[in-house]
Amino acid sequence: MKWHFLFTPFVALATCTSSFAATPALQTFLACDADSLAVINQPGLKEQVSSSLDNGKIKLIGGTKTESGQRWVFEKPVTLDGVALTGFFAEDQELMGSRIIGWGFYTQQSPSELYAQLNKMPGSNLEEVNGIYARPQIWSHKQSAWVPESGDDTAGKLVTDTAERILMVEPAPQDLPKASKGMITCSIQGTVNPEILKGTRPDLIK
Repeated sequence: MKWHFLFTPFVALATCTSSFAATPALQTFLACDADSLAVINQPGLKEQVSSSLDNGKIKLIGGTKTESGQRWVFEKPVTLDGVALTGFFAEDQELMGSRIIGWGFYTQQSPSELYAQLNKMPGSNLEEVNGIYARPQIWSHKQSAWVPESGDDTAGKLVTDTAERILMVEPAPQDLPKASKGMITCSIQGTVNPEILKGTRPDLIK
């Protein structure tokens, strides 16, 4: 699949910075699994991204509506594990028979700076694919698990017979102020069934 065209939200962002101490919260997010949304409950972030608990599942609340989901604009960037976060977004849309779900952060760091920082964290395993830093995985129906995938296998394609999960670091949309240079995205796309959502985005199970 062609990763970079899937995510085009834009926001106006502040330029001041706040920070707080955290353990491996950002590392937890990078797993792009059922626990990834818990990062928004960190001090500093929970004041910016509204949420509630519904049967133990985090439910996102409010934000500004976009064509494909929601976004939250931070009044002041929040520094988490050395990364300055300027906004958060969550998307869920159908495109050409494929469901595309994305969630993540805008950052003050550039993609190359993010890559250098995030690849110090265990499990990130980012690689450069067509100028984008990514960790592509594909859902194995046989194993009922995510397995590594070569980006060349599905480059430029939308997966419809299974699903992909991708951790991606890429440039921020050009509509954003120059202070926001990068974005960290978790995404799943393709044929997304309840089993996949249970281990990745259980809040979206209806």
